[in-house]
Amino acid sequence: MNPLFLIFYLKKDMHFFTQLIATLSLGLFVWLSPGTNANSKMDDPPQQKQDKKEKKAKTPTELFFGKNKALDKKVDSIYNSLSDQQKAAQMIMTASSTSPKLGYPYAKALKLVKNGVVGNVLFLKGGVDDFKKEVEELNNLPEILKPIYACDCEPSLMNGKWQGSQPVKKANQQKTPEDVEKNTNIIIKDMKEVGVQINFAPVADNSKNKEIISNRAFGNDEKSIVSLSQKFIEVSQNQKIATSVKHFPGHGNVKGDSHKELVFIDGALTELETFKSIIQGPIPPLTVMVGHIAIINNKEWNTNGLPATLSRKIVHDLLRVKLDYQGIITTDALNMLAAAKVPNADWKAVEAGVDLVLMPKDPIGLNKKIVAELQKGDQQSEEIQASIKRIIRLKVVLGIL
Repeated sequence: MNPLFLIFYLKKDMHFFTQLIATLSLGLFVWLSPGTNANSKMDDPPQQKQDKKEKKAKTPTELFFGKNKALDKKVDSIYNSLSDQQKAAQMIMTASSTSPKLGYPYAKALKLVKNGVVGNVLFLKGGVDDFKKEVEELNNLPEILKPIYACDCEPSLMNGKWQGSQPVKKANQQKTPEDVEKNTNIIIKDMKEVGVQINFAPVADNSKNKEIISNRAFGNDEKSIVSLSQKFIEVSQNQKIATSVKHFPGHGNVKGDSHKELVFIDGALTELETFKSIIQGPIPPLTVMVGHIAIINNKEWNTNGLPATLSRKIVHDLLRVKLDYQGIITTDALNMLAAAKVPNADWKAVEAGVDLVLMPKDPIGLNKKIVAELQKGDQQSEEIQASIKRIIRLKVVLGIL
């Protein structure tokens, strides 16, 4: 092409090229603007943003058992801010009750919390309105780490222990997951009204033991017990109510009442698979309660005359290690005769690997022993530190701290 002709042509269409260059320049400006690039996406509409936010939201169960550096850091920070006495108090739960056989009068429980000996309270028997007032008073105590509050609000005991609570069906009357969900929601409503965060339920034993389990269980069929217990756990923990499957490793196939005497599993742990299925299920319970049940004629799991609660073989070797349970392990109440008759039972529970000691005989003495052990820096001390941090972690994920 003749160069003179090209120059003439460009001059003729200069206006067109000017517009083209301006358009391309504007596109380049937008492409390079902050927040936009060739690989960026358009902002999500508000509803999509909300959906993504909800999808990322974690349940208390997922938070507690999951890996979370921010949560770990917060737990460590709280732990490091406490005195040794306050740390030890986290492992101890006392009880407020109008029945002397079931716990302390509230005034005694209040004093133990106020003095920094005990870090948590179980509301065993009394009126709903009274419990609510007690929670309010305890929450306003200065210079303590806010307690966890618990109850024995299993369906078959709730209305007998908590006067003024809404009627619920006994466990053995609940036959479907829908039934469990409906009645569990009623229990949760009362618990939240009072301000309680742990329900020592469900009972995962079978109902064959008529002396103490019976109608407290969901029946005798293992699959049914597992599915109904899992529903109870799911409904509760998704609403920030921790559960405690009990009485590990199984109280249904034994004779006797551990409130009155030591009871025995003779031979195989026939209910262990039920507990294993629940503990290793899709929504594991945040706590597991070990029962006052001795095991005999079992080469692997013989407890040598001790109740399982005080046996390291059961608490640590079986539950913590073999079943890989990383939640909170709690004793059954240590004022029950099966455990109370054992010398130094309070401390034996800690040595066994328990995280939460429920209703110890001597809470003041236990606190002092935990403090002394914390200062040794040995393996037992490290286990105690881990127990305390589990309790703090639970308080954080339940919104207490």
